[in-house]
Amino acid sequence: MTTATPTSATGGAPDTPSTSDSPDVPGVFRPKAPRRPRGRRWLRLVVPPAAALLVLLLGTMLYRLEQPGRTDADYLSPGSHAAIGAADLAGRVRAAGVAIIPEHSSSDALVAAYSGDATLLITTPQLMHKYYLRMLKLLPASTRVVIVEPDASTIVDGQLPFLGAQRDYSAKVAAAGCDHAPAARAGRAAVVRTRYGPIRPSLGEEVARCYDGSLVAYRREAATVTVVGSADPFRNDRIGEHGNAELATALLTGAPRLIWLDLHRREPPPLVTDDPGLKGAPAAPPSLRPVQSGEPGDVDFPVEGKTRPRPQRPDSAGGDPGDAPLSEDPPNPLLVAFPKWVYPTTALLVLGVALLAAARARRLGGPVVEPLPVVVRSSETASGRGRLYQRARARPEALQVLRDAALARLVRRLRLDPGVEPPALIEAVAASSGWPPATVGHVLFGPAPANDAELVAAAAHLEQLVDAATTQPSAPGAAPDAGAATTRPPTPGGTSKAASEAASEGEPR
Repeated sequence: MTTATPTSATGGAPDTPSTSDSPDVPGVFRPKAPRRPRGRRWLRLVVPPAAALLVLLLGTMLYRLEQPGRTDADYLSPGSHAAIGAADLAGRVRAAGVAIIPEHSSSDALVAAYSGDATLLITTPQLMHKYYLRMLKLLPASTRVVIVEPDASTIVDGQLPFLGAQRDYSAKVAAAGCDHAPAARAGRAAVVRTRYGPIRPSLGEEVARCYDGSLVAYRREAATVTVVGSADPFRNDRIGEHGNAELATALLTGAPRLIWLDLHRREPPPLVTDDPGLKGAPAAPPSLRPVQSGEPGDVDFPVEGKTRPRPQRPDSAGGDPGDAPLSEDPPNPLLVAFPKWVYPTTALLVLGVALLAAARARRLGGPVVEPLPVVVRSSETASGRGRLYQRARARPEALQVLRDAALARLVRRLRLDPGVEPPALIEAVAASSGWPPATVGHVLFGPAPANDAELVAAAAHLEQLVDAATTQPSAPGAAPDAGAATTRPPTPGGTSKAASEAASEGEPR
C-alpha cells in the first residue's frame, strides 16, 4: 500500500524527506540488514510428489517396453523364432502328429474350423472384430477353441461369458489345482496373470477352472472354449520353464488339425451376403445374413437389411466382396494414432504440472516492506484512487471507505471504545454534534447511494457531521465566532444545496 506524503503548508509542495529517512542520500552510512536465507520449505511440497511421479512414469515406460506388441509380426507366430514367437511350440505340435493350418484372417479361420475335427487357436483376440468372437458359439462340438489372454474389453465386446477379469503386471507360477486333463498333465506352469471371474449361466457353462482362475474352460452352445490367462506357455523364451511346454502342447493336440489364427492387425467388420445359393452352407452362418433373406436373425449379430459396397482387399484369399453393414461406424483415427500409454502419461504430466504450479503459487513468508522509489503527492494518490472508484462505478464501496474513516476519527476524538456498538456510537455522536440521532444514524449507516448525486450528498453530510461532532467550543457557554460557518443537520434522505451544486458540476466536494 502506498503511503501518502504530507504537503507543506506554504506552497503545497511535498515535504523533502530527511537525510536519516532516505536510504539513497550519498555520504550517509546506513548498515544493511542481514539477508535472510531463502527458505526451502517448498522442497517438502515439490520433491515427494515429483519423485513419486518420476518413479511411476519410469515404471510405466519400462513395463510398456517389456510387453510384446500384438501387432508385431513375430508375436506368437508359428513360423517365428524370435523370443516372442511360437516356432518351438509349432514344432512340438507337429511332432505330436497334428497338422498346422495358419490363417491370417478371422473369417478364413472360422470357415476352416466350422468343418469340425479341429482346434482353433486365437493368439490375438484383441485384434479380432467383436462379431467374429461372437461366432464361436456357432462352431460344432468337434471343434475346440483356445483363446490366449483376452482382456476385459475383449470379454465385453465379444460376449465371452465372464463376469470381469483382473490382470497382473507379470505371470506367476502356480499349481493346476484342478483335474482338467491338460492342466493336470502339465502341473505347475506360468499361467497366472489374468484371472477371470465366474461364468454367467445365461451365456455358458463352466467345464473346468484351473491355476487360480487363469485357465477356464467353458461350453457355449456346442463349442468348448478354453481361455488361458497368460501368453508365456506359448512363447519361445518361456516355453521351456516349469510345465509350460506340456500345458501348451496338451491344449493344442486334441484334434488332427490345428487352425492357427496368426492375426496382427485390427480387422474390419464381417461382410454380409444376400446370395440365396449359400443358404445352409457352412461358409456363411445364417446369423450373418440380413433379415430379408428369409432366415431368422441373431441378437449377437445386429446385421441390418440395408447394405453398402465394401472394396475387396488385394491380399484377401478368395471370397466375395459382399457388403458391409451400415450400422458399423469406422473407429476414431485419433484413438489409434498413438500408443495406449501416451494418454495416461499425458494425464500424469498435466497433474504434475498442476501440483507444481500450486506449490509455487503458495506464499512463502510475510510481505516485505520496501521504501517507495519516488515521492507521491497525497492529493495525487487520493485523486487517482477516486478516479478508479468512479470508473468502476463503485459508489457503495467509495462511500463505505469514507464512512470507515469518519467512524475511526469519531471514535478516537470522542474517546469511545474501538468495539463500540452502533446504537451507543450514534447516541454519543448525536450528543456531541447536536444532530438528531435519526439523522446521525442515516449519515453513518444509511443505505448505499444509487447515483452520483446521492454519493456527493452523502459525502457532504458525512463531512458536516464529523466537523460538528469534533469541533470543541473555546469556552463553556461562549458564543460562536461570527465568521464561523454554522452547520444545520440535513434531513435524512435529503440533499443539501452545496451537494446538489457539486453533483451538477460533476466534481465531489
